[in-house]
Amino acid sequence: MTVRQISPHVHVETAHLGSNNSIITGKHGLALVDTPHRPTDAIAWRKTADQLGDTRFVVNTDHHPDHTIGNYWMGGEVVSHRGTRERLLHDAPDHDYLAKLFARIDPAAVALLDEYRVRVPTVVFNDQLDLHLGDVHLELTFQPGHTANSLIAYLPEDGVVFTGDIVCEAGLPSFQDCRVADWFDAIDKVAGYDFEFLVPGHGEVAGRDVLDRYREWGRDVVGQVAEAIRRGEDSDQASAEIRFVDNIHVDTDDYVGYPDDLIEMFQRRSIARIHADLLERPDLSSR
Repeated sequence: MTVRQISPHVHVETAHLGSNNSIITGKHGLALVDTPHRPTDAIAWRKTADQLGDTRFVVNTDHHPDHTIGNYWMGGEVVSHRGTRERLLHDAPDHDYLAKLFARIDPAAVALLDEYRVRVPTVVFNDQLDLHLGDVHLELTFQPGHTANSLIAYLPEDGVVFTGDIVCEAGLPSFQDCRVADWFDAIDKVAGYDFEFLVPGHGEVAGRDVLDRYREWGRDVVGQVAEAIRRGEDSDQASAEIRFVDNIHVDTDDYVGYPDDLIEMFQRRSIARIHADLLERPDLSSR
């Protein structure tokens, strides 16, 4: 592991396959933001957290597997937006999907599947919730963007904002669970926070400059879809032709990434989602 302490109370791991994982330390225990995708990473991450204190809260920034699978191995209560709990209750990956995925990204975890259970949040909120750890507190705010149930976590004492996949320094994530208007609005919402450090959903810890870069990446792919619509292309045509660079699900020097068919599915569904939104609101192409 390559855990980095970025502020007096925050430790971050950015080298895991899947979401970044953070630990906030307070006098009255720990809060974790998102959990590792690979079960073997999650088991090791639990040991790292236990060395720093007792985990009181585990915050999920959305319902996607790369943010939530590791919940099972963590201590504390799982906290999320209400919509994340509902998605995990009714739409979590099934055993067969996980068996196929783990066989590729974490072969040692296949043996753990019989014991694994989806661990859903037991503390949920609609709009805002504060988690207090004694000398610091984490402000959770519902902010649809990457998904309809995404949230932003903010540690004002240290000037650290945790965006989940609302902002990714590594590149664009999937658009399949978003609405384009919400996607851009969420970036603007993050820009309104007073922060020194931005912990993204994927990629390295960044500063304010990452927001403009991320927004431009989004504008580029939305612009490509808008141009396809102007040419008269339907959703299937645009989805077959337009691609954006995926630095999130692919192989890295350290880990094997998702199988090609899943990455292709994410791309097609993302372009189809953008296409549908632009048909409804053509003005979004100028965001």
